[in-house]
Amino acid sequence: MFGIVRRHKPFVHAHWYVPLLKFRSDTVQFYESIEAELAEHQIPEITVERIDFKQAGFFSGKRTYLRLIRERVVLDICSAPFGKGWYFSLRAAELPRRLGLVELLVTLLGLLGFCALYWQLFGLNLGGVALGASFFFLFLLFIAGRVWGTLDECLIYLPVLGVFYENYFRPDTYQQQDHRLVYADMVTGIVRAKVEEFCVAGGAYESQLIKVTGPDQILTENELVKYGYKEGTKRIRN
Repeated sequence: MFGIVRRHKPFVHAHWYVPLLKFRSDTVQFYESIEAELAEHQIPEITVERIDFKQAGFFSGKRTYLRLIRERVVLDICSAPFGKGWYFSLRAAELPRRLGLVELLVTLLGLLGFCALYWQLFGLNLGGVALGASFFFLFLLFIAGRVWGTLDECLIYLPVLGVFYENYFRPDTYQQQDHRLVYADMVTGIVRAKVEEFCVAGGAYESQLIKVTGPDQILTENELVKYGYKEGTKRIRN
């Protein structure tokens, strides 16, 4: 979503699930029920989409998740069968912003090509004026994005330019921090209520919500080392 070359994997901050034995539900109906509830509560600046994740390797089947996005905070919700049982799950995650070397080089080459095109079309003097006017328009666009919610969301998702916009034109204010927390809490509460509603409708009156509390439960071995939760092991060659 944010990179030019590849889509970065979300970093999961919280995770809970509800396992159910001998239970069946309807995934599409569950997702549609959450979407209707969100529309009724009019949660601002939220993007709702269905996203398919592979269940295992490259040739494996896919599992459809309901993804709720506000800025870079995402909630990935799943309702799916597991053998003769069923489970509901929710992950609160963040879409990372990284400006890699390849992305930076591609941007610089594109900028040089853009400058060369202006000078080729308008000449050196007029091309410089047109180029300056284009950058000034981009500057005004970044300023307008701070007060225009739809434009703000669009600018955040731009590759490369979104990084500069967020770092230099969009300070992390108290209000933005509060809105992120309120959004996550409100939506999580809605999803939990819907899970309980569907459990009761299917005859599971004593469902158990389990929180994943340890990072080793939600991260791979490489991610645990990468984020500093444990030390890596060195291979010894004989």
